[in-house]
Amino acid sequence: MHRPILIALAVTLGLLAGCATPPAGPASGEPQASAGGAFNVIGRDDAPVTIIEFTDLQCPYCARYASQTFPRLKREYVDTGRLRYTSRDLPLPFHSFALPAAVASRCAGEQGRFWEYREALFASQSLLGTEPYGRIAGQLGLDVERFEACRAKGEQESNVRADLATAAQHGIRSTPTFVIGRVVDGEFQGEVVSGAQPYELFKAKLDALLAEPR
Repeated sequence: MHRPILIALAVTLGLLAGCATPPAGPASGEPQASAGGAFNVIGRDDAPVTIIEFTDLQCPYCARYASQTFPRLKREYVDTGRLRYTSRDLPLPFHSFALPAAVASRCAGEQGRFWEYREALFASQSLLGTEPYGRIAGQLGLDVERFEACRAKGEQESNVRADLATAAQHGIRSTPTFVIGRVVDGEFQGEVVSGAQPYELFKAKLDALLAEPR
């Protein structure tokens, strides 16, 4: 199910085609920009609509969305200035490689390659147990020594855990989960959509928001 909400209110999720943790009590408040820098945000600052994605890099449904739906959303909405898109981390506890993968993607982000690295990790999910992080960094032309120093430092792990805390605060416990919305009278209003949904579902919701008076 897809429920319209005010983000300032408690979040209720319908879990569809995704990875999920057991239910926990929802909380209130508005998700803010992800910790650790703006490299995980694409799109114009003044874009009329926003998607906040909560993802797990070991989740097969997240990988399916990333390969089948996200590229078209980026091309049709982000690149045309109509959508601002944020990727936030929700490594689920039963995915033992999701946390180090999230840290690695953030360390790639420190060198300006967050989105390319994220795509490479999704494409290499079956290899996460081999810790391919440095190899992928090298393939993408990153400074591998700097990248490994970032992984060891712990700062980006703290930022991942901050995203985890935000997800828990809002009762978000499945991946992928999206909050799709816009700012109305200074308050972000959004709808939670869970699961690896097709492009057409996102298009319908984004077009409806874009048609509303600002």
